[in-house]
Amino acid sequence: MAVMVGAMGPLYGALFKYDVATFVPHLALGLIFWGFIAGQINDFGEAFSNSTNYLRQMKLPLSMFVLRVMYRHSIILAHNILVFVVVWLIFPVHLNWNILIFPLAALLVLVNMFWIGCVTSIFCTRYRDMQPVIGNLVQVLFFVTPILWRAEQLSPGRRHLIHINPFFYLLDLLREPLLGEMPDPAIWIRAGGMAVVGTAFALYMLGKFRHRVTYWL
Repeated sequence: MAVMVGAMGPLYGALFKYDVATFVPHLALGLIFWGFIAGQINDFGEAFSNSTNYLRQMKLPLSMFVLRVMYRHSIILAHNILVFVVVWLIFPVHLNWNILIFPLAALLVLVNMFWIGCVTSIFCTRYRDMQPVIGNLVQVLFFVTPILWRAEQLSPGRRHLIHINPFFYLLDLLREPLLGEMPDPAIWIRAGGMAVVGTAFALYMLGKFRHRVTYWL
């Protein structure tokens, strides 16, 4: 992660003619939090298949294996966030009271990741061939999410297109408070709506397919 930030920060800052002092922290947090989000999505597809022995021998809640993936990537995030500490020492970011909303933003992101994990895990267990498809989709989303670039680069007539990407909301919720900014209220509302609707759908799928997952394995 440190090598990626160190190599890509000056390069893309020069390409897009951004001030390196403001762009590198933006890029660092983007890469760190995207790795956290994308890593979970990639691993959710194998959450049940990698725990076949447990599921066949014991009656355990399926959500436990989703939380297991989330826990593992939270540990990775805790290590990677140290890269941002180094970046902050080199390019100080003006922090303010907005940083206090980070725990709430992180909680909202985790709720969204939980329902995404439940749905993805069940879907990829039923259709094994979809795991590579999801991996490729995540790779495409990396380029259409403002990580290497800023949303402000889009023309005013096309800026609304960024809101089609739900992962933009999750990334913005995590990144903006650590840059001293407050995420837009619309992002909170949409991310909250995703959490409510998605969690309800995930609970429905867990209840309906709980006893089928073992046979699919």
